[in-house]
Amino acid sequence: SSNKSKETSRDLSINERITKELAEVEERERVEKQLLLEADRINEIDTLAKAHLSSHFNKEALLAKGYTLKDIMQAQRRELVRKFVPVEQIKAISKASDISHIDGEILEQLVSLAKVNIKLRKNANSNSSSVDSIKGNIVVKTEDRASLLDSNFVPINFTEFVQAISNTYKQRRIQFYENLKRHKRTSIA
Repeated sequence: SSNKSKETSRDLSINERITKELAEVEERERVEKQLLLEADRINEIDTLAKAHLSSHFNKEALLAKGYTLKDIMQAQRRELVRKFVPVEQIKAISKASDISHIDGEILEQLVSLAKVNIKLRKNANSNSSSVDSIKGNIVVKTEDRASLLDSNFVPINFTEFVQAISNTYKQRRIQFYENLKRHKRTSIA
């Protein structure tokens, strides 16, 4: 009888050890998977930053200056959002137009939107046809949206730059004539 109780306690300890080892292996795999996902995310954001942001947002240069990887990724994400997501869309998702304090899931949603907008602009330029993109509630032709008056607009190629100059001229001309009409009405009255 005493022999049986020793066997049972030894079996339990073996089972407990196996269970513990399995749990440790699963945890290691989970952590490794998480690290791989984060590495993929870092590479994706860094690739977008290299392709679409100024050299001030270069990860390697900022790391060399002593910034943390977390701070660099945050800055790259926010700049992609600032540059490629219209203010109306930022307000609709984050309930604020200032993106300097936006973080977490909301920032990730805005980054996803920036990626969609980058893809739309690339497609619009490569097809040289007008692809409709939604800006707020209004559907606007991509080439009609490009304007130098928009502080967030940065052309991705020469064609888009020329289109922006043309649109800026059209907007200024319309504004000029509206102001002229308003001035005539007030001077008559």
